[in-house]
Amino acid sequence: MNWKVLNSEKDYNKANKRLMEIFHAEPNTPEDDELGILILLIKDYDERHYALPKLDVLEVIKEKMQERG
Repeated sequence: MNWKVLNSEKDYNKANKRLMEIFHAEPNTPEDDELGILILLIKDYDERHYALPKLDVLEVIKEKMQERG
């Protein structure tokens, strides 16, 4: 299949479904090439639509230490 930039949730879900179908593709096959492309496209979509919060590692450690006494 010819993949392009994922711009909708429908495209994203379709790409994820296909990724799961070919996840164990043999190296150096067309499916392996497709898998690499899908990983990049899905990662790009995730970064554009599901931003992770920025965390201060030191603050997280301090909070966990306080939780444990």
